[in-house]
Amino acid sequence: MTPKPRPTYSVIAKEAGVSEATVSRVLNGDDRVDQERAAKVLEVVERLGYKKHRAATALASGRTNLIAVVIDNDLSVFSDPFWGTVTSGISRVLMENELQTLLMVTSVSSVDGPVAHYLNTGEVDGAIFFQLHKDALVRKLAKTGLPIVITGSPHAATDFVFVDTDNFGGGHAATKHLINRGCKKVAIIAGDIETVAGHQRLDGYHQAYRELGRVPAKTLTAYGDYSYESGKREMTRLLNEQPDIDGVFACNDLMALGAIAAIEERGLTVPGDVAVVGFDDSLVAQTSRPGLTSVRQDIVALGEAAAELMIAQLRNEPVEPRILPTELVIRESA
Repeated sequence: MTPKPRPTYSVIAKEAGVSEATVSRVLNGDDRVDQERAAKVLEVVERLGYKKHRAATALASGRTNLIAVVIDNDLSVFSDPFWGTVTSGISRVLMENELQTLLMVTSVSSVDGPVAHYLNTGEVDGAIFFQLHKDALVRKLAKTGLPIVITGSPHAATDFVFVDTDNFGGGHAATKHLINRGCKKVAIIAGDIETVAGHQRLDGYHQAYRELGRVPAKTLTAYGDYSYESGKREMTRLLNEQPDIDGVFACNDLMALGAIAAIEERGLTVPGDVAVVGFDDSLVAQTSRPGLTSVRQDIVALGEAAAELMIAQLRNEPVEPRILPTELVIRESA
């Protein structure tokens, strides 16, 4: 049997005696449509077997029960276990409150692009943003009344609701530990410093040096992209240029493991010749050999807090930004 085709806007408009533009406005939740026309459109939608369409349901109930989780990046983020772990924290809390997660991994640099259009059409009840490089889109969406949570501190003082980890304190603790264990020349493989988290971890590194009355040479700072490959590449370059480096703080665990691979390929040992500290204390840090010293952030709790802040907004409850603590977990690598 040939399946019955899904009704198009054109078919619905003809049946309801309205324009396609009116159908679009009704199904996208525009409350400026005449109530009588809106009711006719929804009646046709139901009669044609389209009654479970999410936008139509949203128009009737005011809710879609969908929360968008938007990661401002490309699909390479899934090589890092951080993202799966934090998303699991979000999804668990949302599911307990009968809400669903809609994951979107894409650039959100444009305020008029597909993501902006989708989030502005009433298809979701709110949006949780990760790893924002720019906040123009968030500012625009906030003006529409869409509940928003940013995971990571905003780029500037705003009224945005956010949850973050103490990235500065973590970067400071990692670097101070390397210095205190006797490292004389500590390098850093920074992450994406266009994000606040990346910049704060780098600032923590600088602060640890300042407390010694020193300023680290610019040549001791390398920039990766949080991938294993970038950690290995940048550690190789650092050792080629400055073979007497004896400590490195890599701003996530995958880059730290890449750095260890580069060190060992050079015929050096960890931590005998070069001590290494990562950030996240992810599963890869806990199971690597040598065991990776890493700054622990509670990644699941980070996701849970983001979801809790979203739910509080949906319930019109007061919300305050949250900064979660970090802890240095010492293992064999440093």
